[in-house]
Amino acid sequence: MLEFIAENYQDIILNTARIFSSVFEIMLAYLLLNNFFRPRAKFRRYDYVPFFLLAASLIFLQEYTPLGKFKYAAECVFLMIFLLVMYSGKLKTKLTAAAVFISLLAVSVFLSELLFSLLASHMQFSPAESTEFSSLLKITLSNIIMIPLAVLISVLTKGRGNGSSAFRMWITLLLVPAVTLITFSVFQYIIETYDLNQQIKAYIYLSCVGIIIINAVVFILFWFNQRQSEIKRENDLLNSQLALQETSIKNLENAYNRTRNFRHDIKNHILTMNILAENGDIGEIKKYLKEMSDILDESSYVRITGISAVDAILNEKLYEAQGNSITTNYDVTRLAHNSIKPVDMCIILSNALDNAIEANTAIEDPEKRYIKLKIHGDESFTVISVINPTVNVPVRNSASGYRTSKKDAENHGFGLRSIESTAAKYDGEMLTKCEDGVFTLVIRLNVTTD
Repeated sequence: MLEFIAENYQDIILNTARIFSSVFEIMLAYLLLNNFFRPRAKFRRYDYVPFFLLAASLIFLQEYTPLGKFKYAAECVFLMIFLLVMYSGKLKTKLTAAAVFISLLAVSVFLSELLFSLLASHMQFSPAESTEFSSLLKITLSNIIMIPLAVLISVLTKGRGNGSSAFRMWITLLLVPAVTLITFSVFQYIIETYDLNQQIKAYIYLSCVGIIIINAVVFILFWFNQRQSEIKRENDLLNSQLALQETSIKNLENAYNRTRNFRHDIKNHILTMNILAENGDIGEIKKYLKEMSDILDESSYVRITGISAVDAILNEKLYEAQGNSITTNYDVTRLAHNSIKPVDMCIILSNALDNAIEANTAIEDPEKRYIKLKIHGDESFTVISVINPTVNVPVRNSASGYRTSKKDAENHGFGLRSIESTAAKYDGEMLTKCEDGVFTLVIRLNVTTD
């Protein structure tokens, strides 16, 4: 075994480095795409599979033919196919992302060639000389340069990604295979420079195998940790939604009790007006009817959506807003014939309106308090927008998320995340904007008719 390794150590190390390089580049492409685009609903669970197959294909081809620059061309072509088929988003944005990735590869190759020439001059070997070390060094330099370029992209596009924090963590983790490639290059340089016996060369390769195993363990542990973090976030969202549903049930009970009390009181109102009518006191009847109209205005429903649970939420939030001297403007269309589940609409509207009411209560002047809700769409989509003033400019911590202003941040701040998670179920999106003291929330849901 050691004799075979000793005789073929150079090819083994070089091929191993090529495998590392291919996996490195495909993984970087995967991270970039998932940071700036959302996988379509049907691909969300297995979005990594096509990238895994692409990496395996490139590794397989490299075993039988030198791909050279063709490898980068293949990566770019398949990246564009993945973008168009697997991810949601505008075509213009996808084309821009593909161009950015192509530029990243081109710049990394150009800089690696330049740096290779400088190192060749310093280490006194010919850049045109084709050896295992020179091939390995080019691969290593190219991949290492990709890391700061990816970080630069992340910095320049800060706030536009779906998960910039996780993206930067994964980019940092890519330093592990990058350091591994550097180690391979050093080993290869030592082997070509110094007169080592076959046994030492075999041990060097066995050391490389150990480093590869360490890489695998690190990535598996990191992936497991990330997966556990995602499960925790999902559980937090579910707990938040459960608490929201419990609150909604209580609100519905309050609305029912108010309606029951009103029905009870209406009998007394009718009796009072009968007495006034018998006495011929028309002026008092008019005054009494006006007072009753004010009561009816407070208890009246906004335009019906066609979904009883949603109507209950809208009316409950309207009643709560009126209790806080908040002017409300509801422009709501019928939703009875689309495929949005009532519980999902309630989650979105409850969170959105709760946030709007909370932002308004922080405004001292009641005349400046308002909430504008609009729900419109057709048989293929529904758009929900909520606009409200705010005195505290929220601090953005991701493309669509803002930090909670509550002290107990760990147990709060799930509102927008819950909305975003619900929108994702319908292959939709959530957009937020805060300008000139006005906060705007827009949710798009892609729906189908029954």
